Amino acid sequence: MKKITNRNLKNFAKKLNANYEIFYPQKLAEQFVLTKLDSEKEISLEGYRTLIPLKYIFYSPQENLIEKDRKPTIVFGARACDIRGLNLLKKIYLEDTQDPYYRDDVLIFSADCTSFHSSCFCTLLGDNPWLDNSFDLNFSPIENGYLVDIGSKRGEKFLLDYAEFFEEAKVSHEKERELKRTKIKEQLKNHNENKTLNLEKIKKATKENKSIFEEYGRTCVSCSSCTNVCPTCFCFFLSEGDKNKARYMDSCQFKGFARVAGGANPREELITRFKNRFNCKFIYRPEAQESLGCTGCGRCIDVCQGKINYKEVLIKLGE
Repeated sequence: MKKITNRNLKNFAKKLNANYEIFYPQKLAEQFVLTKLDSEKEISLEGYRTLIPLKYIFYSPQENLIEKDRKPTIVFGARACDIRGLNLLKKIYLEDTQDPYYRDDVLIFSADCTSFHSSCFCTLLGDNPWLDNSFDLNFSPIENGYLVDIGSKRGEKFLLDYAEFFEEAKVSHEKERELKRTKIKEQLKNHNENKTLNLEKIKKATKENKSIFEEYGRTCVSCSSCTNVCPTCFCFFLSEGDKNKARYMDSCQFKGFARVAGGANPREELITRFKNRFNCKFIYRPEAQESLGCTGCGRCIDVCQGKINYKEVLIKLGE
């Protein structure tokens, strides 16, 4: 395990910036925005998940499916909820469908959350606001720097290639990291009333209960904002021209999403579409990919035009 000081982190990022496109969470007002690092900016890994999910680095909401000249890319400060979402997308795009257009060349330098947004609820799902795997390097804040974990062969090579920026960590650094992690987790658990969702109850209630969806879904306007910002939503449609195909994001919340030839539509009613989103997250994805389709990032709460609190719906279903 290694350590890097704040000064060396800035120098490390600047050196990488000569050969890589680097994206990191920049704080703007009260949100964090995934921003491209340039020579005038100094990188910071403080905070929580970004406003827009990390998946758009890998899966554009609208793109031409042609070979592209891409500069090697590093994401600095990726949060646990986004990477859990990427793990699901990889199962869908790389394992299930062998999608040749899904990017698997991006280096992930994750970071522990040091604070949380009011809508964050990963602890309700039994998750932590940090990662133990699925990264190349992980940066955990300690006094005057970060503790660095290696999560892949690519990450190990980086530490060797840029060894001048890192030093050996001490046992005291690991203990400090654990104290910080415990503190932020307890704060987030308290924010979420120390509850943990019963996922089996949610699964059963999602199948059998309609009244809760009618209660909360009555203000839904099928705008698709929730699916746009969800780190695990993956539906798309293709438009084909003479020389190329274009891929666009689609949404199960659109009225025409489930329409088939002849005009039949099994999800024409709004409440049926609203319920389908919960089915997908807590029934279909666990059955098909053995992963939850929700990571507790809470973005859907922030953007909902109908002011629907997704977390409240889950708590109600779990009761």
